[in-house]
Order: sequence, then structure tokens, then C-alpha cells
Amino acid sequence: MRMSKARHTRSRWFLLAAVLVVLGACGGGGSGDDVAATTTAPAKQSVLETTTTEVPASTTSTPDEDEPTTTSTSTSTSTSTTTTTEAVEDPGEESDVDEEDCALVPNGSCSGMNFSGQDLAGAVIPGIDLTGANLEGAILDGALMVGADLTGANLAGASLSNTNLAGAVLSDIRAPAAMFFHTDLSHTDLTRSDLTAAMMVEADLKSANMAGAQTDGLVDRRSFWCSTIASNGTLRNDSCQGGSED
Repeated sequence: MRMSKARHTRSRWFLLAAVLVVLGACGGGGSGDDVAATTTAPAKQSVLETTTTEVPASTTSTPDEDEPTTTSTSTSTSTSTTTTTEAVEDPGEESDVDEEDCALVPNGSCSGMNFSGQDLAGAVIPGIDLTGANLEGAILDGALMVGADLTGANLAGASLSNTNLAGAVLSDIRAPAAMFFHTDLSHTDLTRSDLTAAMMVEADLKSANMAGAQTDGLVDRRSFWCSTIASNGTLRNDSCQGGSED
């Protein structure tokens, strides 16, 4: 009887020990899972924080890079517009100045102007400034141009019949094949003028200075030579006694 009780008591102790062992094993596993979960969670958080920090940085740098590009484009456009405006204004200004300065009136100023081929017959323009003007092929028949300045003007092929150029300055003019019919050239300065193949018929050359003039092929018919300095620098008085040279 006593021995059965003792066995029964031992069985209880063994069962209690087994339960404790099982409980201990379960408790340890639970602790391990908690630790692992706790360790993993911070890792995920740190990854998220890092990603979140980098994205704003990328977003901030993008506008900074775009802004300089926009600024440079605006500057380039402004420069192009200014250049175009200047190019349009300049020709208009030059044209206005030319029109205002030149007037075919006595003592007017038309230096360097282009009158090639124009009909200026009968113009009354004494003392006018036509230095360097282009009068090629122009018709100046019967024009009154006493004391005019035509230094360096182009009179190639121009017609000057009955034109009064008394006392005019005609130095360095280019007048090849020009027609001087009954033209008053008295007291004119014709030094270094180009009169190649020009025609002078009954022209008045009294006291004219033709020193250095080119007279190759010049046709002279009954012109008046008196106190005239010829192209070679000699004084011609062929007509002073009422005669004429053919």
C-alpha cells in the first residue's frame, strides 16, 4: 500500500516536471520571436527614412537646374529683338537726311547725289554744290550754273548745250564724250578734267584754266580761246583778235 502511494507521488512529480519543461520551451520561443520582430522593424523604418530623404533632395535640385536654362533663353531672345530693330531704323534715317539736304535751288547742296540720265534742262541753280555728283548722261541744256562747284563730278555723255557755267569749278570732272555746244566756260577751273572725246562747238573758253586736262580725241569747232591756259600749261590767245581756231 505504501509502495503504490510512493509510485503515484513520483508520477505526479515527473508530470509536473514535464509540464514545466514544455512551458519553459514555449516561453523561450515566444521571447525569441519578439526579439526578432523588434530587430527587424527598426531596419524597415531606417530604409523608409532614407528613401524619403533622398526624394525631396532630387525634387529640389530639378527646379534649380531648370531655372538657369529659362533665364538664358529670355536673354537670347531680348538680344535678337534689339538687333532687328536697329537694322530696320538705320536705312530710313539715312534716306531722310539725303532728301532734306539736297535741293536744286541756287546755292543748294547736292554733293554726291545721283542725277544720272535726268532732264535738268533750264534749271536755275547758280552756286550749287554738286561735288562728286553723278550727272552721267544728264541733260543740262540751257541751265544757269554760274559759280557752281562740280569738283569730281561725273559728266560722261552729258549734254550742256547753251549752259552757262561761267566761273564754275570743274576740276577733276569726268566728262568723256560730253557735248559742250555754245557753252559758257569762261573763267572756269578745268584743271585735271577728263575731256576725252568730248565735243566743244563755239564754246567760250576765255580765261579758262585747263592745265593737266586730258584732251585726247577732243573735238573743237570755232571755240573762243583767249587768255586760256591749255592742257599743256601754255597760254592760248588764238581768238583774242576776233579769230577762231578750227
